[in-house]
Amino acid sequence: MPPLPRFAAFAIWSKRILIAGAIVSLVSQGARADGIGVIAAGGAAGAGGNAERSAVAAALTEAIGARGRVVGDAVGEARAQLAAGAVPVSTLARFRRVRAMIDEGWRAYLRVQIDFAQSRLSAARAEAESLVALPGGAELYGDAALRLGAVLLHRRIADAPAVLALAIALDPARPITLAEFSPDVVEAVEAVRAAPAAMQRLHVATTPAGAMISVDGKPLGRAPIDTQVTRGQHLVVARAPLHRATVQGVLVDSAAVVEVALERDDDAARLAAGAVPAMAAAAEQALVGAALELADLDEVVVAAVGERRGGPALSVQRCGGSPVRCTVPVEVGYGDHAGLAAAARVAWQAVQGGALGESPGVIGHNQERPAPSGCRLCRSPLVWSGIGAVVIGAVVAIVVTSGAKPPPIVLVDGHDFGR
Repeated sequence: MPPLPRFAAFAIWSKRILIAGAIVSLVSQGARADGIGVIAAGGAAGAGGNAERSAVAAALTEAIGARGRVVGDAVGEARAQLAAGAVPVSTLARFRRVRAMIDEGWRAYLRVQIDFAQSRLSAARAEAESLVALPGGAELYGDAALRLGAVLLHRRIADAPAVLALAIALDPARPITLAEFSPDVVEAVEAVRAAPAAMQRLHVATTPAGAMISVDGKPLGRAPIDTQVTRGQHLVVARAPLHRATVQGVLVDSAAVVEVALERDDDAARLAAGAVPAMAAAAEQALVGAALELADLDEVVVAAVGERRGGPALSVQRCGGSPVRCTVPVEVGYGDHAGLAAAARVAWQAVQGGALGESPGVIGHNQERPAPSGCRLCRSPLVWSGIGAVVIGAVVAIVVTSGAKPPPIVLVDGHDFGR
């Protein structure tokens, strides 16, 4: 069975937690990404910039050609995967760790190591709480709570029915039979299900306001919101665009108020904004990293269009790895719009075999720069009316034209590129 990618978009899992455990156990087999994508930025804002970005992406996609999976819009693909529920492999590993803790605690209970069983299952339930907002997370928490409830019932601890009630609420379709549990646990679960509901008012508010609220897996609407819940333990989940889903436990024994503060999801915000010309270096690094991981790519080609001495120029880097490293930037001047395809081919040829040792920088530094003193590139014999290339410092500069116009002279100084 092939290993999972670095990020995985969850399908809706089976209600049986054993299925979820089997899926997340695949993480132990390693991680693999696949394919290459394009991140393009235009030189202008608005519709003109969008059209230019699309043209650059299309030209580079064609230049890359048949290399397996090629994603023309790596940022858009990453955004779609995030919306579909993609999570990092580190989160999948947490599912696997919680599953292992539950199994370890239950084995201890069956060996009548009650103290250790209670400790391990309590820890598993606590760690599973933050996973409840993810597909399969509620069932995982419910399994930990169910087994912890069995241990508490064995010890005649008063909280046992409340713990069992929350487990049932989170995974109501799970069968609880004598094949898996002792008769006293099955009877206790049936008693919890049959008990009359003592309802209390619960008020939920969020920061930011308007987050979508669910309680014990049941969607309720936007905060602030009032609802009726049974007395006992509950889990409130709040979701808002560009924020991380947040889970908060609450014990309701009378009218209660819960305030949930959601953290901003930086990856989602960066992907929503996309590749913006002149973006900060740290933001570009983070955008490229998020696109690589969430779109499940080996590499991305980052490109931006700007002007150099009155003519258009295409700047390109190939990037990969974690932390993200890139090839030396390549800048290709082209004489007219028809030359973009040729510029993309030349740029791709220049970067596809390069070593990854630089930081991403072609988007943030895509701006007009004055010519270096003496115009060293202007005098280079390698620049001519067809294709020319010269390395100055840490940047490759190339000129191509479609033949309709004289070639523009591209001025690139390796020490000046990052300014």
